[in-house]
Amino acid sequence: MVSRTENDSSKLNTLIVEDNKDDFLLLVDYIEASGLEIEAKCVDTESDLVSALDQPWDIVFSDYSMPNMNGARALEIVRRLDQDVPFVFVSGTIGEEAVVNAIKSGAQDYVMKSDMSRLRHIMDRELREANNRREQRDAENTLKKLSQAIRQSADSVFITDASGHFEYVNPAFELLTGYELTDVKGDTPSCLKTEHSDPEQFKLLWDTLLRGETYKGMLINRRKDGSEFYEEKVISPVKNDLGDITHFVSTGRDVTARMVAEQSWRRMRSVLEATPDLVAIFRPSGEMVYLNASGFQLLGVSQQVATQDLVYSAILPEKLVRQLDTEIIPLVMQQDSWSGESQIERPSAQNQMVPVSLVVLKHNEQQGNQLYFSLVARDISERIRFESELQHQANHDSLTSLPNRYFLLDRLKSSIASARRRHTLVAVLFLDLDGFKRVNDNLGHLVGDEMLRQVADRLRHCLRPADTIARLGGDEFTVVVEDLINSVDIISIISKFYRVFQSPIAVGTQEFFVTFSTGVAIYPQDGSNETDLLRHADMAMYRAKSLGSNQYQFYAPEMDYRGREILRMDTELRYAIENDELCLYYQPQVDAKTRQLMGVEALIRWRSPARGLVSPAEFVPLLESSGMILQVGHWVIEKACEQYNRFREAGFPGIRVSANVSAVQFRDSGFLEQVTACVQAAQIPPDMLELEITENIVMQDPERVSNILFELNKLGVRMAIDDFGTGYSSLVYLKRFPLHTLKIDRSFICDVTESVSDATIVEASISLAHKLGLDVVAEGVETDAQCQFLSNIDCNYIQGFWFSKPMPEDEIISFLGKTF
Repeated sequence: MVSRTENDSSKLNTLIVEDNKDDFLLLVDYIEASGLEIEAKCVDTESDLVSALDQPWDIVFSDYSMPNMNGARALEIVRRLDQDVPFVFVSGTIGEEAVVNAIKSGAQDYVMKSDMSRLRHIMDRELREANNRREQRDAENTLKKLSQAIRQSADSVFITDASGHFEYVNPAFELLTGYELTDVKGDTPSCLKTEHSDPEQFKLLWDTLLRGETYKGMLINRRKDGSEFYEEKVISPVKNDLGDITHFVSTGRDVTARMVAEQSWRRMRSVLEATPDLVAIFRPSGEMVYLNASGFQLLGVSQQVATQDLVYSAILPEKLVRQLDTEIIPLVMQQDSWSGESQIERPSAQNQMVPVSLVVLKHNEQQGNQLYFSLVARDISERIRFESELQHQANHDSLTSLPNRYFLLDRLKSSIASARRRHTLVAVLFLDLDGFKRVNDNLGHLVGDEMLRQVADRLRHCLRPADTIARLGGDEFTVVVEDLINSVDIISIISKFYRVFQSPIAVGTQEFFVTFSTGVAIYPQDGSNETDLLRHADMAMYRAKSLGSNQYQFYAPEMDYRGREILRMDTELRYAIENDELCLYYQPQVDAKTRQLMGVEALIRWRSPARGLVSPAEFVPLLESSGMILQVGHWVIEKACEQYNRFREAGFPGIRVSANVSAVQFRDSGFLEQVTACVQAAQIPPDMLELEITENIVMQDPERVSNILFELNKLGVRMAIDDFGTGYSSLVYLKRFPLHTLKIDRSFICDVTESVSDATIVEASISLAHKLGLDVVAEGVETDAQCQFLSNIDCNYIQGFWFSKPMPEDEIISFLGKTF
């Protein structure tokens, strides 16, 4: 209900219970004539009255005698719905007895319709008293609520007078301390003190209160039964209007459980800080709650950083974070725990990955709500190392540290599976030392063991990282060579074995020349599984041993002959280099339009005393597999530069000399220096030397090739792509690399006048090359029709038997200046 004061200028909400309209209007006019503005409503039935009382009214006037409802009933309804609103009878027929009953029933006063001179006075008085009644009721309600709040509060509350004597304690105080009001009334809170109470703390308490300020702190108090408890206290002074302290109000909360938990946590924390394991506690959102000292150290996080400022996704390795988010946490949510292994990066040790065992637990509140996760990570490097040592001992020979039979069988099985997928070869070489028994018998097992260790070291260093060498026992070694393309490569490996044992092995003061018998079996032709291959290699080794020491034997008879032949050729080639049996032949390159000689290609040949003139197709692969190509390739470039000088001395300085470069030679780290040295030593114009490389060389390592090509281009040496169209290349590299010439392979030229497709390819290649600024040389031209076709489509140069086969140096001189 809205209260009203005497100075309130708003309109007075007035409800009038009256059946006579004229009397209603007369009453309204009289009130307004007295100086009050009103908002009046007239009702004359019970239902209308009940409905009108849904809204607040400042005062209610009612006639006493009405046909539809009498005034006593109206008073009863109003008082049932509103205790405070002033109710005044305005009637012309009310008697003295009725007035008395009305006043007893809750009416404030009455006025006769014939004399309303008292009406304004009554209104002012009753409006004022109604407002007072409402304020008093509000105050009583507020006090009641405060009293209930204190009584029902879970916190301990007591009130003392100014001298500190108890006047009131609430039920929570009684429950907490065991003291009832009757026990402590008139006493002081010192009855709660214990021997562990800090005098300084109580001095601070009273100093604060007597300054008129509120004290907040933690006290150790004692219950009635003598037990102690921790209480979080807030004590405030209560002052009167003069500012004098009249009472003190204390509220307290039992925090014993929290303090005990904190003490337990501090004890636990001291243990966690001492453990070498990483211990972390984090919330589901990822925020860290705790990280121990070992965790800070292992993760490389400064301990100056506050734990609450960290999130596990920022300090744990990315791989572990993904594992936590996608695998571990979802499982922990279901199963409450997870354990396994992972890795943590140790920044302080050159980003070393540390293997760890992990345990992740979920912790819930008592109500079952998810609270946090804990993670414990233990460095298991030492365990892993020990397990690795055990694994190594189980799979390796203790004498030589080479793999044993079990390891070999597993590796061979994997190699066969890989070769089956990649359509490559796997070679198994069975090696047996010649005459080893004599060493053991005559010099003892210690010398024999040392000899075997040195043999193992030499064999190990002959192989690629992907290959495997194992000791099966005694003086037998087995080698698995995988990812072979051609069986000829096996010969180069055997040759490497022979070469590495050309120097003796020294054991103490003794020196031994080691030879061995070797048997070779090849997957897939000699066996489809590891057992067959080992057995066949063993058989081949015994056949080799039967031929004498230092022999090898292939399991397949047809390969046996070829293997010996290749090995003999390898030996002869080494002598050929020493005996100057290698030479260069030159094939002319002719201008397609003028038919004039513009250049020559230098082609290597071998004049063997035993074999005659050997095709490069037979011996160049041996040069490459043996590494001799580096020496020979350097010699070819050197001779090509010298040949240009002979052309220049003969009066033909415009004849360019081309030389082929092998993949092995091009990849050699000293290749650029060799080319530079050759050009500078011969003092030739660099652009008179053209080096030819195949498409496959370009594609093997484009970035490195690009660097070399640009260096050669800066030197001024021309570069040509040889056998264009036969390899795998990207046109992007033709555009990107500094190339000068494109050589179309003879396979496209031989049928160019009969095959529309070949003609189209050749014409498109020439057009493309010209648009890229490249010259074009067509190889393998053997007819005049081919010459004419190539000339018509603007091919720059032609090379082939139609003009001349490759010829030695003294014959090429006679072609200088010739028009074909």
